[in-house]
Parts: sequence; structure tokens; C-alpha cells
Amino acid sequence: MYSPVTSPIPALPVPESKISYPVISFFRCIMQFYARAIRFREPVMLHPERMIDAWHAFNDGKARMILGFRHAYGDDPQLMAYAIHHTLPRYARKCGRPFRAMTHAHFVYGVEVPYWSGPFVGWLLPRGGAVPVNHVHMDSKGMNRIRKTVAEGRYPLALAPEGHVTYVSEKVAELETGTARFGFWCMEDLERERERAGRTERVIILPVSQHYRYAPGAIKPLSRLIAGMERDCGLLPAQGQRAMVEIAARLRALGQAILAECAAFYSEILGKETGAKQTDLLEASLDTAERFFNLPRGVGEPIARLYKIRTAGWDRIFRSDLDGMTPLRRELAARETGEAWYAMRHMESSEMLLHIDFCAVPDNAGLEAYIEIANNFFDCIGRLKGGTLKNRANIFDKYAVLVPGEPIVIDDYRELYRSDKKAALQKATDDLAARFQTCIEEYQHEYR
Repeated sequence: MYSPVTSPIPALPVPESKISYPVISFFRCIMQFYARAIRFREPVMLHPERMIDAWHAFNDGKARMILGFRHAYGDDPQLMAYAIHHTLPRYARKCGRPFRAMTHAHFVYGVEVPYWSGPFVGWLLPRGGAVPVNHVHMDSKGMNRIRKTVAEGRYPLALAPEGHVTYVSEKVAELETGTARFGFWCMEDLERERERAGRTERVIILPVSQHYRYAPGAIKPLSRLIAGMERDCGLLPAQGQRAMVEIAARLRALGQAILAECAAFYSEILGKETGAKQTDLLEASLDTAERFFNLPRGVGEPIARLYKIRTAGWDRIFRSDLDGMTPLRRELAARETGEAWYAMRHMESSEMLLHIDFCAVPDNAGLEAYIEIANNFFDCIGRLKGGTLKNRANIFDKYAVLVPGEPIVIDDYRELYRSDKKAALQKATDDLAARFQTCIEEYQHEYR
């Protein structure tokens, strides 16, 4: 199903961000067709005035803005780009407050994204004004690039404060402090510019949570998706069982079967064939990859370990030293590439074991919750077979509900930042997480 990579690939450059308006104009023209192709329908926005107010404040020179969006699904950046270019202007016109200029944003993306998404995406991102960041090596050049964009960019900065896909839409994962740090840097830069250039903008972080909704007819393809996974795991596919209680039972059995398969696979490391806890399986998969790449074993939080494994793997697959290799060395590099590809399958398994609770299948949940769980299970099985995030199932027509929150005003933390920068960073980050949680609660209360 998935072909291993067995030949080294020339390293992809990290280009500077330089907006190409012809490229943006072209994609604005085809954006709705692209959205339909990836099974999006027109999003709904709750409390649109919050996002409209923030965007007008930015356009009027009253604020610098960071748009922080939840990252529960793999296609959140595409959704946010669509919302910024199409949905937001539509709501602004509906409210009688249209924008005078094009709505756009500088998206932050991981330097590894072009590795798994392909050269076209690597070509497109910088031309759309996107800014790369390295999650492992926080180099000064990359940080300065982002800092300058926040303070001087023509458009707001857009990023995911969670830092990675979290796979659960109604639970906020731990946020990285980088979003707040970018905001405080901008506040410092504006203070220096206040006397020289008369800049008086405030700095805001606008939280946005997004959630998918599906038509009732989605239960039929959901049942078929579960049946395919049941066959993969050696379970007898249930015929005609489409009631929610039956879907829940099938997913519960499927989650246990996936964990059992993982336990059998890692039994030599675990020292037992069955009964391993999910945390044991996570540790076994991380440890296996760390041993291969000769990384410190068991050091740091799982997500940091995962990032280091991913970087080590990409460094062996995408090489910057190919031109100087002898023919024999090139053949050995090909072996290193294949070995790294297989070692990274453990990393892919680790990501799913870290973020998904395979035993948490609630009773009496809605269709959306069960589709989310089924998609995650399908994603995990695909990665165990050799796939990645880009192989995630996309078989359901859906529309998003976007919930902008009340913005975080970084200037409100000025005095705390002057006395204790670490405390200010943590306080702003915690407050941002609380705003995300409020967005989720508003969605649950107002849209169900």
C-alpha cells in the first residue's frame, strides 16, 4: 500500500517568504473549487464580529495581530486560509463592515512540511507569504524572520499554538509558549518604535476554534470505514449495524484490537505479549526509534522526543551532501535512507499513541465524535502500514463551524513581563488556552 523510500533525496531549501500576488490571486479564484475537492462545504462562523473587529483594527493600524487556530485536524491550515480569504469577507459584508483590502495572513509552517507534502507545497508556501519554523533547532534566523513578520508584516501572522496536530477537537492540548513569546517580542519592538516612528498599535492574539459537522447520511460511509478497519484487525465486520450504540461498540472493540496488534508487535521490547498499557506502547515505539538514531533514550517529554526522531529521520532521507559522494558512498546512503524510513514508522506510531486514547469511546456521543474517532483509528492503522498524515481518510462531506474567541491583549501583561518574563509568558499562554476552551463551550452550547 505504501512504498518505502530507499533512495536519498536532495535536501529541500528553506526559502525566504516573498509574497507573489499573481499566485495568491490564482488560488483565490480556484479556492472554492479546491474546497469542494477536499470535501469542504461553506463554513459557519459563530460570533463573527470578534474576527471582523480584530481584522479592522489591524487594517486601520490600531493593532498587530497573531491569529492562533486550533490544530485538531490535518487540514486546519487549508480551512483557515479559506476562511480568511472567503468566509470572513462574506460575514463582514453581511454585517455592513466590508474590508477595503484583501484579507490574507502569513502562515507559520514547520520546515519539515515540504518533505512529506511534496515539492509543490514547498514552492507554494513562501509565495503565499508563509514563514518556516524549526521545532527542534530554534535558529536565530528563523526566529528573527517571524519576529519581523509580526511587527512589520503586511498581514497578520497565523499559526497553531498547539504546535502540531492534536486529533481531538473538543479538548485543548497543552499550548507551546511560542505564540505568546512572538506577541511580547512585537510589544517590545513597538515600544522601541513608538518615539522614533510614532507607532501606537497594541498587540493581540485572536483565538479561533474550528469543529466539523456532517450530514446524517454520513453514518453509512462511517460504517463502511469501520468495516474495513475491522477486517484489517481480524475482526468480523458487522453487517447493517449503524445505530449509534452499535457504532460505539464496534469502535470500542476496534480500539482494543489496534492496541493488541501493537502490543504483539512490540512484545519483545515489552517483555509480554498482551496486557500492555498504551503508555507502555508509546514508550516502546519511541525507544525503538531512539535506539536506531542513537538519540538519548527516554529524555524529555514525548512530543520533544518525537520531534527529535523526526528530524533525525529526515536528515538521513533528505541529504545536502549527495554531490560529494563516491558511487559506493551513495549506495550506502541509500541503505541509510531505507533504514531511516522504516525507523520513522515507529515515530508515526508514537504520534498516534501519544495523542489518541484508544480506550476512550463514549456511549451516547454524536455522529461527529464517532467520525473523529474512526478517522483517528484509520489514521493509526495507515501509519502502522507505512503511511503518514497525508494518507488520512477524507471520505466525508463536511462543513466547519468556526468560533473566534475574545482576543488576548498582550499589552495587558506589560508590567508582569517587565518584572518576570517567564511568568508573563505562562500567564498569557494559560489565558489563551482558557479562551480556546471558552470557544469550545460556546460551540457546544450554541450549535448543538
